[in-house]
Amino acid sequence: MLAIAGMMAAPAAADSIKVDHSLEAVQTLATGIDDGEADFAKLEIRPDFNVRFNRAWRADVALRFEGATGDTGLGSVETYGDVSRPLTLGPDARIEIDEATLSWRKRSSRLTLGKQTFAWGVLDGLQVTDRFDAVRRREAVFTEQRPQRISKWGARAEFNRAGVRWDIAASFDGTSDQPANPGDTYAVRAPRFRAGVPAGAPLPDLRVVTPDEPTLGIRGSRRIGGSDFSALVIHGPDTEPVFRPASTGVTLEYDMRTLVGATWQTSAGARVWRVETAWVPDQPVNLEGPSLATDTRSRWLAGAGVDWDLPNDLFLNAQLGVDHVDGDELVRPNTDVISTLRIQRSFSNQTWNASAELLGSLTDGDGTFRPALSWQANDRLRLQAGLDLVWGDEDGIFGQFRDTDRAWFKVRWMV
Repeated sequence: MLAIAGMMAAPAAADSIKVDHSLEAVQTLATGIDDGEADFAKLEIRPDFNVRFNRAWRADVALRFEGATGDTGLGSVETYGDVSRPLTLGPDARIEIDEATLSWRKRSSRLTLGKQTFAWGVLDGLQVTDRFDAVRRREAVFTEQRPQRISKWGARAEFNRAGVRWDIAASFDGTSDQPANPGDTYAVRAPRFRAGVPAGAPLPDLRVVTPDEPTLGIRGSRRIGGSDFSALVIHGPDTEPVFRPASTGVTLEYDMRTLVGATWQTSAGARVWRVETAWVPDQPVNLEGPSLATDTRSRWLAGAGVDWDLPNDLFLNAQLGVDHVDGDELVRPNTDVISTLRIQRSFSNQTWNASAELLGSLTDGDGTFRPALSWQANDRLRLQAGLDLVWGDEDGIFGQFRDTDRAWFKVRWMV
């Protein structure tokens, strides 16, 4: 309430306004290792502006201009809510608002209105409690950072009370996870993501029904001793759809669900340990069979990880995640066990960075290996090169992309 009351005060006079801006351009080129064809080129230009009116008020705007050639594509826009849908400039170009916020801060209280993201997890890329936002999945896991959150229009209040840091969020934006378009390089093939339809079999006509219910969340965090604890509840449409039959094909619908979760994080010398756990009592799921039947089941998620600063400028991140859904006749395995391992080293005064990432499913035995090398030429220019190598069965989380091995090169320019 204090944050809302504080926002009633007018911003400062024009002579105290400070404007900052930056620009990042990223050009990515990729070549298929199996066929040797340069079938992917993508350009991203991301301008960022922030305006400080005074100590309390500020506005932030970040845009994303994207263009691509080849078969990888820019992903579907059908899963976006009407208020967030990108401006399409053609089949291979679009403009999207990544952030558009007005925020007010006083001491430890903050209120943020507008298009924003809500990062509530502590693990790196494993989504256990971090399930408020929609996520870009148009390139599966073959991105530099995961998850790639999609911002949504909403409101967020952060404040301290009785030694607890409270974070309350509400979004009336129906945007859900963004998949690749059918036929794109990273369009899903595994039956588990296609309501049980086998890999290679055509899908019927699909129509996305974006939800119109709000997503609400509350998180409380507290530091006890040398550890940080948090507990949270998220209620709203799931970002993962269920398939339902319709008179003109099949609809993808995003049913309501509630997630209750907790996180723990602590430092111990050169190591940072992280744990997350969550329970969804009413997870919408598809069942096996030709009728596209659906049900709600209990879903349990848990993950643990460690960040470790090793000697000689080595950094290691290792994680293990478990995703279990109760019951029988599911189109997915009851339990998925996912492991991630990343090791990297900077050298030559941190101008060079070498990394290797191994992602795998201990349930299916598939995975991907992603070595990369980057060079920071100067404050503005960064060059990167790497490989994405995949193995496994076409029904697996990673193995469904086993024919997409590629070598890639990226140029990043910052102003």
